[in-house]
Amino acid sequence: MVAMGGAERFALRMVTGLVERGHTVGLVAGRGDLDPALAGVDHRRFPLPPPTRSPGKLVATLNAMRSAVSRFRPDVIHAQNVTHAALSALAVRLVPGSRARILTTFHGVEPGEYRLAARLFRSADVVACVSGDLLDSLVEAGFPPGRAYLVHNGIATPEPLSTDRLDELDADLGMGPAVDGRRTRLVAAVGRLESQKAHDMFLEMAARVAARLPGTRFAIVGDGSLRAELQQQARVLGIDDDVVFTRYREDARDIIARSDLLVFSSRWEGLSIAALEALACGTPVVSTPSQGMRVLLESGAGEIVDGSAESLSNSVEALLRDDGRRAAMGVEGRRLTAGPFSDAEMLDTYVRLYEELVPRPRSAVR
Repeated sequence: MVAMGGAERFALRMVTGLVERGHTVGLVAGRGDLDPALAGVDHRRFPLPPPTRSPGKLVATLNAMRSAVSRFRPDVIHAQNVTHAALSALAVRLVPGSRARILTTFHGVEPGEYRLAARLFRSADVVACVSGDLLDSLVEAGFPPGRAYLVHNGIATPEPLSTDRLDELDADLGMGPAVDGRRTRLVAAVGRLESQKAHDMFLEMAARVAARLPGTRFAIVGDGSLRAELQQQARVLGIDDDVVFTRYREDARDIIARSDLLVFSSRWEGLSIAALEALACGTPVVSTPSQGMRVLLESGAGEIVDGSAESLSNSVEALLRDDGRRAAMGVEGRRLTAGPFSDAEMLDTYVRLYEELVPRPRSAVR
């Protein structure tokens, strides 16, 4: 819960969704920005040290997991990354009498880390890959195909934003009032300000679009170690008045819904929760060809372009000039997130996997 990344938000939804369905849930995680969303959710909480790969901190993480397994006695451990999958398996072996089974959701790794991921994931019983691209790459790297499943991330359908809420967001983001019923064009990026997300390319795209479509505004929603560097880049590009860096926002989904486009310049992705939120809101997505995006956008809910600022800017400019095409993309996005990428479908699939791993006694089946 320390960050607003996709894996953290996925874990948040799994906890709330499983509790709503009557399951007993424990969460092993550090405290952070997403904790307010768990207020009032009936679950057990166990502390976890900050994420790291240093040997000393890995031992501390293992000890925290072993303590949680010993105290909570779970039937299933649902891990959210490669390291936690391996440490969970070791923690189970260190707790006498524990028979917990391990399911891991694979949200993606850097391209050069698939073989390591495949080896470490062997300690889990099942790996659920959030996109077909990730599943294919993991199996190609040596993971047994019979233990890998495709489980798309899902999202709940949000309520449309009211006019008052749109006005509030525009004032907060410095967008200015609507003119003749038309609001200022807004292009957003959502994600941690780290190398993976390539926000430097987003800013290069923004500079090109701002020169061709004056008055367009850009929002970078998120925080991270590269924030000062990216703000300096915006100043050098002469677009610091056109770009707002919002840092972490609990209302990131509202900003996505207010935006005309959501843009991903990422070097790699799994199946982005922010992209799903955009589709559910009817906001088209423009993305570099990272894993996971193809299945979301191939039916027309957005566009995939090659990994360059020029291609991103050409697509963004063309779509901003074409209200009808953006509207059609929005309709397709809502269709997808009401069906195969719905919140209910995701939860149903995971519960089925849990029950396959730990079949309930016949007397417990209702």
